[in-house]
Amino acid sequence: MTGLVERSGRPVADERRTHGQAGAGLPTLVLAASLLAAGPVGAQGLGQGGQGPGQAPGLGLDVGAGQTADPSLAGPLPGGRDPATFALRAANPAVQGGLSRGLGRPGGASRFGARPRTPPQRRTRSPTTALTRQATQQGIADDVRLRPVVQIPVSGLPDLAAGPPLLRRRTIDPLDPYGPLGIRLGGLTLFPALQQSVGYDSNPDRSIYRRGSMALLSQGELRVASDWSSHELTGAMRFGYFLYPDNPNADRPDGDGTARLRLDLARDTKVDVEGRYAISTQRAGSPDLAARVRDRPLVAAYGTTVGVTQNFNRLQVTVAALVDRQTFENAQLPDGTTLRQDDRNANQYGLRLRTGYEIRPGFTPFVDTLVDTRVHDFAVDQSGLRRDSDGVTVRAGSSFEISRLLTGEVSGGYLSRHYADSRLRDVTGPVIDGSVTWAASALTSLRIGASTGVSETIVPGASGILNRTAVAELTHDLRRNLRLTLTGTLINNDYQGTSIREEGYSAGVKVDYRLNRWLGIRASYAREMLRSTAVGSSYHSDTYLVGVRVNP
Repeated sequence: MTGLVERSGRPVADERRTHGQAGAGLPTLVLAASLLAAGPVGAQGLGQGGQGPGQAPGLGLDVGAGQTADPSLAGPLPGGRDPATFALRAANPAVQGGLSRGLGRPGGASRFGARPRTPPQRRTRSPTTALTRQATQQGIADDVRLRPVVQIPVSGLPDLAAGPPLLRRRTIDPLDPYGPLGIRLGGLTLFPALQQSVGYDSNPDRSIYRRGSMALLSQGELRVASDWSSHELTGAMRFGYFLYPDNPNADRPDGDGTARLRLDLARDTKVDVEGRYAISTQRAGSPDLAARVRDRPLVAAYGTTVGVTQNFNRLQVTVAALVDRQTFENAQLPDGTTLRQDDRNANQYGLRLRTGYEIRPGFTPFVDTLVDTRVHDFAVDQSGLRRDSDGVTVRAGSSFEISRLLTGEVSGGYLSRHYADSRLRDVTGPVIDGSVTWAASALTSLRIGASTGVSETIVPGASGILNRTAVAELTHDLRRNLRLTLTGTLINNDYQGTSIREEGYSAGVKVDYRLNRWLGIRASYAREMLRSTAVGSSYHSDTYLVGVRVNP
């Protein structure tokens, strides 16, 4: 048995040095097999090598801190290791680091020189989670499924002095050295803004009777963005008030806003909830008023949409329910009498079905069908007409993304609206909707959009107003803190059943100079013109404003 420990007068350790590292050749494997055959005696002979506690002199292996080699090594090793496995691992250099760790050597290094490989950090979730969520649960920025249907009657032009709707503006990059950082509130970031402007408006009433006045605009805005691992909440709200010291009857509020919540119920299922509102006023020369009024009556529209989207591989199906309400304030005439308009108040209920198929990433053709009904508070208006109606709109189009430089959605179709009163002609016609954004460069972007809809009217003989609108906005950053914006709008209003036609345009330029993240200066100019076949309904105006903008 001693021949296992010492051969020709040399210890096994010297023999190992003669043949190189353990496991590098056949002698070590033979030695390990001999140890197994020797049994307790051979193990005991190993323990008598005199190398001190905690080491086995023959193989130079650690047996653990505070332990000595003794005959118990012939049985199972600490931790339930089998001696045969122990010997084979000792003969294999690729596992010496693991053997040394198993025997308790600090740092995991063995006396054979091999160091263990650090195990890779265990993942806490699937690496494809983020990619899957991005591909299946990200919505379109301007989702047509959530677009409001009840519209404020467009018998004039959008007021560019108040600025375009916030949801159409380019989102400020938080990394921009002059962009607002926002206010963190848990998982939400709030971007409030206050603006005070002063200037001149050549026609505050937007009527044929021009009476210019100094203009004061007070405006507040709030954007909301979530930072959640799943689900998403976004929103933008704006509210402003115009004061005209030289023409107080033209004072008016103006505002709009939308908030959207996306709930990710599953990888392929999501729920979209939207709330919206819009506040405006009727202009003095509107054909619906048919009289000069003392001030501008308020018009308010608000509603909500709840939709469910389910993905079947590349097929996407969305079902959404819409509820909207529109109210009109009674008008005050110059003689002190009241012109009632409560018969124009109406509710709209709709159901939308949209089916799309992703042919390739960034290109998804779809078919969209909307069925709705409008119910007025009064079954019969002041002219004795029943204006409740049912409508159907069918559109086909596609959303697209080309190299991230050209993105958007374009669709076309046909609409039909049938009225309860047979004396009111049905409104029918082609529909063109869409919004396209072109990132021409890192400093320049262009957005073009179009929309078609039917709004309510009480003009005698007219069943509804077929509105067609086209908008464009070009932004260019002259410097990091100096932005130039050009805007333009074309409108066409057709009062179905009458000879009233309205055509107009508005154009504006705006310059934003940011002194720092929270303070800026804004100057703007807007030109509006409307030509109408209705007597006394045409107008044009020029608005100049300069103000201070604060982002708290």
